[in-house]
Amino acid sequence: MADEQHRTDEELARAAKGGDTVAYDALVRRYLRPAMALAWQYTRRVEDAEDVVQEGFHRMVRALADYDDRRPFSAWFYTVVRNAARTAISKDSRRAALAPLTLLQDDPPAPATPDPIAAGDVARAIEDLAPMQQACVRLCDLEGFSSVEVGVMLGINEGTVRTHLHRARKQLRTAMGPRQGMLQ
Repeated sequence: MADEQHRTDEELARAAKGGDTVAYDALVRRYLRPAMALAWQYTRRVEDAEDVVQEGFHRMVRALADYDDRRPFSAWFYTVVRNAARTAISKDSRRAALAPLTLLQDDPPAPATPDPIAAGDVARAIEDLAPMQQACVRLCDLEGFSSVEVGVMLGINEGTVRTHLHRARKQLRTAMGPRQGMLQ
């Protein structure tokens, strides 16, 4: 396992492509959390996100033969997960209609806050953001991913992520008014 930590994603993918289950397991360990965060952005339900991630990893196994290991594995893998999420949503159009962008619905438990009303205000302010701004705020500010990682996850440029974050944070500060200390 220590050896797997020092191998690049591309080396692990090449080995997994050749049937190395240890390399495959290492990729799963590396990409499980980011894949969950990305899938949740589409499904808004933990259970559905888990299903999407599982499907994403199954698709990855089936498509590894087509993966070009001269290209970044992460971008390829996140495309697989995004496509699995889109497929899951399109199969159940009712789910897409019932997936409001809300921070509190089926969200992983949030840390205790001294003022639950203010936390609800933040959640509502985030709901008012444009979808891409919501995704960037949730993935960067709430999940802790870097703008580079979020760019790869969402298939957009890192600078575009930073622009969405800047605009979203500005809108959130305006919406929160005197309570904006919660956004620090």
